[in-house]
Amino acid sequence: MNRSRWISLIVAALCVAVWLFPQGRADGANEPGRDGSGHVKGAGAVLLFLGFVCVWWSETLGDALWAGHGAWNPVPSSGGAVKLLGWIFLIAAVLLCMVGDRLLAAAGLGK
Repeated sequence: MNRSRWISLIVAALCVAVWLFPQGRADGANEPGRDGSGHVKGAGAVLLFLGFVCVWWSETLGDALWAGHGAWNPVPSSGGAVKLLGWIFLIAAVLLCMVGDRLLAAAGLGK
């Protein structure tokens, strides 16, 4: 298992831990369902899942991209491009994890 997979696993675990165990406030403003944070967490979860899948199975997904066209591909697999896309998704999920609630508050949707 290469280093990129381990790092993506750690990033995904940290994001999930932050989403599952939020830093609550004493006045109950962070209670589920009181603001639009469910939508931000849902978008972050989709990005996290897509990024994790793209990083872990980049070679398989890269080979599948060419198989659908029915063309013989003499060059190496496009797994590197799939892995790069996966890291872009993971970074976007981390950004949503870090600033998602602040974005909602700035838009007037958060409490």
